[in-house]
Amino acid sequence: MSHLFYFVVPTDSPREGEIILQGEEAHHAIHVVRIKMGEPIAFIDGQGGKWFGKVVDFSKDKLMAKITNYHYTTLTRNRTCLFVGWLHRDSAIEPLLNYGTEVGISAFYFFQADRSTRPLRLSKKLKKWVVQSCKTTGREWFPMVEAYPNLQQAISGFQGKLLIATIQSNSIPIHQVSDLSTCGLIVGPEGDLSDKELSIAKEAGAIPVHLGPHIYRTELSALLGSIFIMQKQGQFDNPPETHFST
Repeated sequence: MSHLFYFVVPTDSPREGEIILQGEEAHHAIHVVRIKMGEPIAFIDGQGGKWFGKVVDFSKDKLMAKITNYHYTTLTRNRTCLFVGWLHRDSAIEPLLNYGTEVGISAFYFFQADRSTRPLRLSKKLKKWVVQSCKTTGREWFPMVEAYPNLQQAISGFQGKLLIATIQSNSIPIHQVSDLSTCGLIVGPEGDLSDKELSIAKEAGAIPVHLGPHIYRTELSALLGSIFIMQKQGQFDNPPETHFST
């Protein structure tokens, strides 16, 4: 089977018959990917829907595919959410969103930390990075990306087990924590969380955990911690999907 390219379509796209790709997505398929007649193609809507098909026609700005398979994926019961202090470099935020989306992180909750060195602002490019990563992997659900003025508001109302990545002496390995079906991992920005923020996290019931013997950059700590959590959740147990059929 050739490499399968994913493109984004509206949630109300038909589930049988033919699906039409237009606009920026069609331009990318026709003029960048240069997809050809008869080639396999796939679509996602970011809300659980996934379509598989074959290209049957295209023009300068429109592509049509015959649907061969459609399936809907419900949101998994196991969720891994990141609470990350706002970082001072887009070059750190971009790989965090890209790789975090690809491995399956459910939500990115950025907050203005006491030691964040620039104001928190969610630009359109953050969503673009997330969507592009979903297209790379064929992930059915777009993860949430939200911003909060401080840690207190970010974790307020979170329903699940909270962990906090820290180098404190009382921290434990993640695998020793039970019931991680819905889990939130708190990671500080460059310079780590302040003592006040550590107290806020602990008062909310956050369990101090460590990620091994080394100290990592924020973006790597967030990714490693999330992978450890998802591994314990069994998120990587299933084999790659093979829904596409000729």
